[in-house]
Amino acid sequence: MAGNWREVFRSRLTTADEAVKAIKSGDTVNLPIFAPRAPLAALYARRDELHDVALRMNAPSYDPGWFQHESAATFPIEFEIFIGDFARHAHTDKRGYYLPNLFSTAFKAYDEQRPGVRHQNVAIVSCSPPNDAGYVHFGPHHWTKRSLVRRCEVSIAEINPRFMTVHGDVYAHVSEITHFVESHEQEITQERIDARLAEMPVEQREPMRQLIPRIPSERLRLVFPLLGVIEPKALERFLGLAPPFESHRAIAGYLSEVVEDGDCIQIGVGEPSYLMVQLGAFDDKHDLGMHTELIAPGTAKLVEAGIINGRRKNQFPGKVVAAAWTGGNDEDFAIIHDNPIFELYDPERILDIKCIAANDRQVSINSALSVDLTGQINSESIFGPLMINGTGGQPETHFGAFLSRGGKAITLLPSTALEASISRIVPMHPEGSIVTIPRFFADTVITEYGIARLLGKNHRQRAEELIAVAHPDHRAELRKAMQQMFSS
Repeated sequence: MAGNWREVFRSRLTTADEAVKAIKSGDTVNLPIFAPRAPLAALYARRDELHDVALRMNAPSYDPGWFQHESAATFPIEFEIFIGDFARHAHTDKRGYYLPNLFSTAFKAYDEQRPGVRHQNVAIVSCSPPNDAGYVHFGPHHWTKRSLVRRCEVSIAEINPRFMTVHGDVYAHVSEITHFVESHEQEITQERIDARLAEMPVEQREPMRQLIPRIPSERLRLVFPLLGVIEPKALERFLGLAPPFESHRAIAGYLSEVVEDGDCIQIGVGEPSYLMVQLGAFDDKHDLGMHTELIAPGTAKLVEAGIINGRRKNQFPGKVVAAAWTGGNDEDFAIIHDNPIFELYDPERILDIKCIAANDRQVSINSALSVDLTGQINSESIFGPLMINGTGGQPETHFGAFLSRGGKAITLLPSTALEASISRIVPMHPEGSIVTIPRFFADTVITEYGIARLLGKNHRQRAEELIAVAHPDHRAELRKAMQQMFSS
């Protein structure tokens, strides 16, 4: 295709309305993180023509209408890996169901043609304009986009001319994509912002007006549909822009004691892990490496400062590698743009547990909602089975670090929730709670009260470690539970 790629590209360039005509009843349509909105709206417009078009979504941020119950027969929904704040109501209302999956094994059932598994028919993604050799990339939010394009019979790619230049194993030839759609996305002008503010409840307008200038421009374009859907304080926390609590600062201090010079780190996007860079947990470190799922705000500045240099890495030496640059701020994106130190790879490769574990001294840094006294870690549900989010890449990064020679798997969590009325260190998880990390993979847990080292310790010893880092107001109750659980 090298000689005639322009002809191939022109023949496949069409409108969103025409492209989605390739989708048939009974198809499975994959909508990865930040799927383009125009093809989604065009697909929803066909709702009266179609039935049983399964939508497999990862952290959706746009709803043309299919989260409503009346669309259930036409568009059954699966949430894969991560639900997200925007779509949580649809899962809670049983409008969609969660598909337990990992980034690295997401395609195993399909690739091995397991019985009863729906076919991967369609992928809807964003891509860059083709380069001079006829190749496109999938931008800073790479994720599973290329993996899907290479598996699906139909791929619809909206061309985004604003994509920054990225490096790594990220390219696909135009011949691999069946339909290209030109982007007609409007600029986020002050006029559009004012119009959106006018549609919001009165009490949300001023807080949102103050928040919008603080949202990185790259993120604002992606989350613009969320303005007015998520209330300002929730959106602020979702974007990692909320001021840290004192408990977060204390956690950063303890984390700094555990991370050592020469470690290869991964930082999760949950709270409080996403705050650790900004709170200076790594500022006094040397020769850190990074092998991660995505980045926390300020990560690229650590690279620019030489704190993260990959000098001691035994995989991808001298490189910062990830599945996406999602999570960064404008300063991060300015540093990453066309910078070959930063490389992206498909999650099925870079988040493979074996790949992560092949790094010596790999350190995972993730967040949790609660931990029980045996070390079972819950990062997904509250009040028993009520799901807040999915796993993201936490299991892979945690297990990979745990299995790494000299590695550490670190879990961060504030000791309490709901204004200190509820302990996040619990005797046992409520019935129906989801265990994200089994107790035999528990390693190090950090709260604002210290470091609990669980690896190599029995249940009672673990309980003592965890009670020591629980909130003082809840320790007596936890000790009583420990005596009942582990004393004869």
